Amino acid sequence: MATVTRPPRGFLDRLIAALQQDEFVLYQQSIIAVAMPSRVGLFQEIFVRYKEEDSKLLPPGAFLPILEECYLLPYLDRWVVNRLARWARESQSRKPIPETTRSNINLSGQTLADPHFGSYVRKYVDGSYLANGALAFEVTWTDALDHLEALQRLMTELRRHGCALTLAGIDGSDRSIEVLKSAAPDFVKFNAVSIPVEQISEIHRHCQRLGAKTIAEHVETPKTLEQLRQIKIDFAQGIGIKPVAPLI
Repeated sequence: MATVTRPPRGFLDRLIAALQQDEFVLYQQSIIAVAMPSRVGLFQEIFVRYKEEDSKLLPPGAFLPILEECYLLPYLDRWVVNRLARWARESQSRKPIPETTRSNINLSGQTLADPHFGSYVRKYVDGSYLANGALAFEVTWTDALDHLEALQRLMTELRRHGCALTLAGIDGSDRSIEVLKSAAPDFVKFNAVSIPVEQISEIHRHCQRLGAKTIAEHVETPKTLEQLRQIKIDFAQGIGIKPVAPLI
């Protein structure tokens, strides 16, 4: 029988305290239009880091598995929405008429299963700082497969309030394309370096037929970006375009 490794209690307690005391930090990475000017406007993906006592930032792989094992990811996802709303409010105070920035927030499968998450989000969207298309929720296609009905219910609710859906990790497999058709996302994201160009082109054609925009991630070189431009991929992100940076 496999042994389940439990996280150190002290570290778990620190993570719980960090959620309560606002000790996580938001980072962002720009998502840029590739083929032609976009009506989406400014676009970014949001990342979470944990700041330890010595101000060292821990990457997600150091704490997300622990939060997942303890079913705390829905609390982290709510914290991200709350903190992003504060950032939007502060941005608007600095710029009286700022351009709306659409932010991709990654959601866990546990959060998709939370029946109250939609109502929580609405508090920050209706007539607030995250209105007017400022929010998109990014879900991996494997999580979407496991929680498809819950995802469909959530997005039926939140699309009425201007929120969008990004389906991530599409690899061109038959199963991922089936999920793509069922989830009906607004944006579809794939890894630009792990999938052959021919498969990227096929994914893009599927998305065009469904009315979804494509996002290539992990773009690291001008050559890759030019290949994506030739295919007419809609958006791209990666260190070859702009590295991950603090959300300020």
